Amino acid sequence: MEDTVKQSLHIDPYTLPAEAQGWRGLSVPGSHKRKWYTILHNDQVLVTALLLIPGEASIRHSHESGELSIHFDGTLRPIATWNPPGVLHGPPPPIMKPEQAESSASSLGTLGDAEQPVMRAILEEVLHLREQVQVLEQLVAELRRPAPGPRVIVDVIFPPFKTTIDDPAYPEKKTVIGQWYD
Repeated sequence: MEDTVKQSLHIDPYTLPAEAQGWRGLSVPGSHKRKWYTILHNDQVLVTALLLIPGEASIRHSHESGELSIHFDGTLRPIATWNPPGVLHGPPPPIMKPEQAESSASSLGTLGDAEQPVMRAILEEVLHLREQVQVLEQLVAELRRPAPGPRVIVDVIFPPFKTTIDDPAYPEKKTVIGQWYD
């Protein structure tokens, strides 16, 4: 019977080999670039450290098994979040453009007679309220955001290590198994 030597791991992400680090968001226009490092990947867990430079933004995504994320927003100020399985997280969805609102209005109009002035007025008010809610969601997200500065994020996901990228800025919705290379 072989004795397996067990020891603690102490990993300096900056010294990891090239295949254990890379960039995310390179194919997305705008400020979506993030440096990632694979800290630990085995059949039970995938731990990724990400370096977020001020001005860079995340990409909306979800994980089949959920994600435990620990953000270091400043000196010794960790914030832990749990994103349940399948829940999209990252930046808030973009505010609906006027042409999208028109399309929504016409599709909502099929629910009743939207040509009647009263129904049309109610429908327009609902669309206006939805736009205001989106603006408030973005304001709340901005208020929660820490002061500009580099951030370190440690993400922990579990088998099957399946990530779905679903962001309007991304060329197309895609699913990745394992580390998210871009």
